Amino acid sequence: MKLIDFYQFEKLNSLLKEMGADLKRIETPNLWEGIDDSKLAELLKTGEVEIDLNEIKIRDGVFEYKGRKVIVYIRDQYSKYHSRGYKFHLRKCNTISIAFQNRRNSRYVVSLRTDGQFKINLLDNNVIVKKDLIEPLKVCKNCLKQINYQNYTAHPNRIKQEIYEGFQLEEYFAMFRDTELNTGLFRNANNAPLNVYNKNFNLKSKTIRKQRNYECNDCGINMSKQEHRKFAHVHHRDGDKSNDNSNNLEVLCIQCHSNQAGHGQLKTNTDYQNFNI
Repeated sequence: MKLIDFYQFEKLNSLLKEMGADLKRIETPNLWEGIDDSKLAELLKTGEVEIDLNEIKIRDGVFEYKGRKVIVYIRDQYSKYHSRGYKFHLRKCNTISIAFQNRRNSRYVVSLRTDGQFKINLLDNNVIVKKDLIEPLKVCKNCLKQINYQNYTAHPNRIKQEIYEGFQLEEYFAMFRDTELNTGLFRNANNAPLNVYNKNFNLKSKTIRKQRNYECNDCGINMSKQEHRKFAHVHHRDGDKSNDNSNNLEVLCIQCHSNQAGHGQLKTNTDYQNFNI
């Protein structure tokens, strides 16, 4: 259906002429910015997107993305820790703060789901053990404490546990008034790359190490001699193994690499024991 152009609509102009009025155009400095309809549709369908946590604001003490209260959780989980149970987060609690400090925030997914069920992938090192599992996650107790949900901090441990066990996302979101969702660019949680090494990472690693002369970005040690090159590693700064952007990769000696968050296991490596340059 073709919309009426009121500025060229004869009946309206005749009526305005009889009234002695003029039809004026509305001028506004505000420009409407379009959004990617396909991404918006997928967000509203799945309730989950992957974005950088730096894009999330803290308002009323909890996470907010583009005017809407959200929660975050880890989608790609290590199977060896799975039995402990992962949590979803309501705010920048101690756990999230540490993730920011260690530049590992890319592992988190933003969610609007209220059913307590979340899509996760189980990894064993760089191998996908199980993909697209739908499992329940519990709320982070640190988050409950820091927002003092239902006066959480004032209660004895027995009541705290009842609040924790009875936490309902639907009730939580109902406490806040959702504002208009005016989202921009983001990646869908279903289509975002898994946190595993890309197939060509070994080639990329060799190229990066050569370009940067096998020098450790932290301590500055040079490992360019042929017998020392095995001690030169390429590290993903944000903890996302799939992000091979050059700005996200740095060369580290095995010792400095082992000091990065989540890399302590390198200290049991034979190369680490033989590292002496």
